[in-house]
Amino acid sequence: MKTQRLNDVPGLMFLWQVDNLLCAGQPSPESFEAIKERGVTKVFNMRDNSEMDFSFEKEACQKLGMEYIQFPLMVDGVLNKEACNKLSESINETDTWFIHCGSANRIGGWLITYLVQYRKMAFDAALEIAMNNGLTNPGFIEQARDITG
Repeated sequence: MKTQRLNDVPGLMFLWQVDNLLCAGQPSPESFEAIKERGVTKVFNMRDNSEMDFSFEKEACQKLGMEYIQFPLMVDGVLNKEACNKLSESINETDTWFIHCGSANRIGGWLITYLVQYRKMAFDAALEIAMNNGLTNPGFIEQARDITG
């Protein structure tokens, strides 16, 4: 599994690549062209509409020919198992995906669930990858543990 921190995309402080997944915090308007240049075809926004106005994001993706999908990854302040599974089931190995939330922490929590359940990785190995790539909130670690059983 190839993982690396990426520092060359404007407007993104927390961006890392795990195989064909680019995971990040909230992109700024100038981020989308650079994301497209990295081969991204699908953008998943895991934030709720109540967090901010995402119309600029949807418009940028449409203009650049990237599919834009938004659905919240959390319900009542915790990672939602069904939403995590929905995202994981959407992933394939032929597309390059950009998946983001606000700070990259909930994406790090989701990433653990994806690696454990869909890539059959041991929890501790998945946790190490998530932590090496930006996960800092211990609450998401416990929520991922609950989801993966």
